[in-house]
Amino acid sequence: MADVVRVRAATNNEVAFIAWDVDGMIPGCLGFELVRLYPDTGEERCLASWVPFKGQRNKDWIPQDTGVWPVQKTFWRDLTVRRRRDSLTMRPDGEMIAYRVRPVGAMKAGLDPVPVRPPEVDGRRTYTGAQRPLGYLGQGAVSPTIFLGSMFGKARVAFTNGVLSTQWMSRALAEAGIKVGQRDKIREELQDRNSKIRAYLHGDVPDVLTSLMARAKAEGGSVRLALYELGDDALRNAIIAAKDNVEVILSNSGKDTQTKKWDFGNAPYRKSLRDAGVTVTDRLFNNNHIGHNKFAVYRDRHGVPQAVMTGSTNWTTTGICGQSNNAFIRDDPEMASIFNDYWERMKADVFPAPQREDAPGHAIQTQGATFRKDNHIANPLNGQSAPVDGMTIWFSPNDPDRNKKTLSVRPVDLEDVFNRIRAARKAVLFLVFNPSRRGDNSIVAEAVAAARANRDLIVQGAISDQAAMPNYVPSTRDPVTRKSNNDGKSPFVFPEKVWEMPNVSIVRAANLTGASIATDFQAEVLTIGHAIVHDKIVIIDPMEDNATVITGSHNLGYKASYENDENLVIVEGDKTFAAAYAVHCLDVFDHYKFRAWRRTLGKGPSADDGLRIDDSWLKPYAQGRKGALARYFP
Repeated sequence: MADVVRVRAATNNEVAFIAWDVDGMIPGCLGFELVRLYPDTGEERCLASWVPFKGQRNKDWIPQDTGVWPVQKTFWRDLTVRRRRDSLTMRPDGEMIAYRVRPVGAMKAGLDPVPVRPPEVDGRRTYTGAQRPLGYLGQGAVSPTIFLGSMFGKARVAFTNGVLSTQWMSRALAEAGIKVGQRDKIREELQDRNSKIRAYLHGDVPDVLTSLMARAKAEGGSVRLALYELGDDALRNAIIAAKDNVEVILSNSGKDTQTKKWDFGNAPYRKSLRDAGVTVTDRLFNNNHIGHNKFAVYRDRHGVPQAVMTGSTNWTTTGICGQSNNAFIRDDPEMASIFNDYWERMKADVFPAPQREDAPGHAIQTQGATFRKDNHIANPLNGQSAPVDGMTIWFSPNDPDRNKKTLSVRPVDLEDVFNRIRAARKAVLFLVFNPSRRGDNSIVAEAVAAARANRDLIVQGAISDQAAMPNYVPSTRDPVTRKSNNDGKSPFVFPEKVWEMPNVSIVRAANLTGASIATDFQAEVLTIGHAIVHDKIVIIDPMEDNATVITGSHNLGYKASYENDENLVIVEGDKTFAAAYAVHCLDVFDHYKFRAWRRTLGKGPSADDGLRIDDSWLKPYAQGRKGALARYFP
């Protein structure tokens, strides 16, 4: 009889991703039981599951485990590897774990029964509907052991839990007396440093953002920051606490939609830094050019660069709590020297300030030709300081002759990125905000083109802005009134929230609303700001020896290369680093894929909701393309 033949697990210190392969259809299979193993202690913990079988109800959203409600996929996200099922506290890291996966079916003579473990929150049965006793259909398989920690290769990596459109978030807000639509109250809650909701959402990211400043204070070193936005009290206070050890280049935030003033968000924080005696260099464009960096360089007491922190996370409450984001620190003197040189060149790239800090900028408020020319070459690390993985660093803007987006000339940094995507053999995963309209001239279009050329290539990605979806069609405007004709095709509504072709699935971030709520689900928050998915990451062939991660501040479209201050970091050959980023990508993608599917259905609670009560769900995974991802990872 067919069984689970291989299991592989990976973690990013927030969630774990488990994938398994089967060697054929398993007759009567109703899903898989997943158990987390702790080899050092012998402890076993069955993973949590919230969705019941058809005919059952989970009105209070209390989890059972996968021995009661099994997994009807061949991959799964362990959302409770550090987060608890029943509270806002986090489990510590630093442990070895593995996963056992076994197929289960309806209990009958000759099968070993699946033990029913009571849920952690309550020893009594907490759902309605007839129980379905299950038995094991095979021995299953166990994954290799993995370490639950924050170091991946040479980097300390952190990811936000800032996906607001979760059932947990809806219920946590309700317990705090906040309704889903009360965005101002949600912001207040997330600004509160003592809020457990805030701590749960930002995870380890604030510590990664600020740890180099703490190190500078302890060791007598210094930190050079280059920030696009500053809009969180705790992060501001961390800078002020290190005022004798930190210098900041702070760009302008955008134009406020109500007051029409530029730098509206940054202005009070800029003043706080100055009033406290922090050394601040203003970099105010107040136009389409933006200083989009979010990096820090650590220099030792002798002024020698030693470490870098970079990623996609803006230093705002929304950035750490209300979006999906990433950040990493790498102790690497050569990498730090490259970033330090860029920081110094950026500080020396002086242009006239706008008439007022809140006034619009003009053509003269732009990066200089020398600065752009110096950014036109890559900064590859030579292997001596990176024995595990190679690295290429690009900075923007990087066209010596142009400071505006020019579609006829491909930027050098994106040419490098696109070449790597074209060379992908197995998989391309991505999370992006808005690289371009319909994804043209960006990593979205390149990934789709690569999949057309290689029909076995897996492409999965999530996009924040509807305009970047490949199936986006803008509305036309009346030539006289200039009013919209409302004839566009927006992936924000069903059925266009998912764009697919064989082995390719691109989803637009969505939440569950009244029109799409499944049985026992609540309406969800989508965003408290503009972006939902704010990562700018591409992972290429994460299981291969040349696994590649592309990250940094760069939005992965032409505008970023031509007009913005940006950094783009390409790490090649570090499979542990790539696995961490792949887990983050698959976690965010799978979350929004489910919500897009519900929005596509466009219906409320239905008898179709819930786990299937026969084995028909397994065939597309065991024999079809739904199982392609799981077959690649094990």
